[in-house]
This record gives sequence, structure tokens and C-alpha cells, in this order.
Amino acid sequence: MNIPASEKAFFLLSLIASSRGPISAKELSLQSRIPLSSIYRHLTSLSKWSLVQERGIGLYVPGAMAVQLSQGFQQGNTLISWARPLMNELANNTGESVALMMPVAGQVLCIDMIDSSQPLRCCYQKGASQPMYKGASSKVLLAYLSEDARRRVIKERNADVLEHELKMIREQNYATSDSEIDEGVWGVSAPIITGNKKLHGSISLMAPSVRAEKNQQQWIKLTCHAATKLAHILRE
Repeated sequence: MNIPASEKAFFLLSLIASSRGPISAKELSLQSRIPLSSIYRHLTSLSKWSLVQERGIGLYVPGAMAVQLSQGFQQGNTLISWARPLMNELANNTGESVALMMPVAGQVLCIDMIDSSQPLRCCYQKGASQPMYKGASSKVLLAYLSEDARRRVIKERNADVLEHELKMIREQNYATSDSEIDEGVWGVSAPIITGNKKLHGSISLMAPSVRAEKNQQQWIKLTCHAATKLAHILRE
């Protein structure tokens, strides 16, 4: 992984932010292939600005400045403010969980979430990220990335099979998955695309597979309608 020197601290910050819990300097070195001595130097700089903080001995988590960054993102992001009413409508009409997703640094990030009042064991939550090659929410975004960006994500995976699946997603303009990330969870995701094929993100609906069996076509239609309506609003 060839990371420019000026970007290494930001890359480490992204690894810490996407980690499921506190992460060690050694693990950061393994994931980034940056020497451990350089890792500590970057962590010192990031800690100085409260972007990361040490928890326990040798473990790192996002720092207090992350709260300010998150607040600024929420307040300044028109995608979230325009999407919220449509997400609420979709959640109310289906009774299921609805998420707003964005592609970020080769992953898919959940930037807003409306949880269903009914039980759902799903890994997606606001602020959580997932690989871009697994699940409806990820694949629908991967399908609309540039060819170069797709290749960087796909790399050595079963490229032919995945490219065929992505082609089908582009043709139907949505993606579905069942138990691909969480066992027993069905999902549908539709892209938010405006002029010049600009990809803003996607709207996703998630439900237990047993509840989705009789409702799939209706839920696909409602999810696609919400994403299309949001795209029209963003164009105005």
C-alpha cells in the first residue's frame, strides 16, 4: 500500500475511526504497513490535536475532537437534512429500519439511521462502516463508482463474478441481499444519483428475512422511490 507521506496520519485516523474498538499501534502498523516507529510519531501528533486518545496501555480510540467534527458534519450536510423526512416516511410505511449510506475511503459508512421498533439484529448503526464488496448497501455504491475506483476495491477477489453482479445492479438501479452480512437479515439499497452521474450515497432498508418474504417487491419499490425523490430534491 503506497500512501503519500503527507496522508499517512489521515490514513491512520481513518483506521482508528473504522475500528470496532480500541486498536493497538502494532495492529495499525500491520494494517497500514507503516513502520511502528512512524506510527507512534503520527499518533503523538494526532493526540496533540485531540483527534485520537490512548485508552489503557497502548490502545487508541478517536479523541474528543471527533465529537466536534461529527457535529459539524451533521449540521452542514444537506444530504442528511433532506434525506431525513424521506427516511422517516419509508420507515413509517414499512415498519423497518432505514439507513443513509455514503462511500468513504473504500468503505461504506452509515451516516444516519432510523431503527425499527421491531427487533432486528443488524451490524449497521450510525457511524459504523462496512467493506464495499459485501451486502446490498455496499454493492449498490460500488456499482456506481468509477471503473478505477471499483478495481481498487475488488482487487484480487472474484472479479468476474462481482463485476457481473454490479452490472445487474446498474441495470435494475438497486441491490438486494439476504444473510450476506448478518444472518437472517434481508436488505435493499438504492443509489442517490444526480446530474453528471454524481453519486451522493444510498438509501437502504433492512428487515428480518422472515418479515421480508411477503413484502420484498413493495419494499424495493418504496426504497427506490425514496432515493429517486431525494436525488430530484438535491438537483433543485
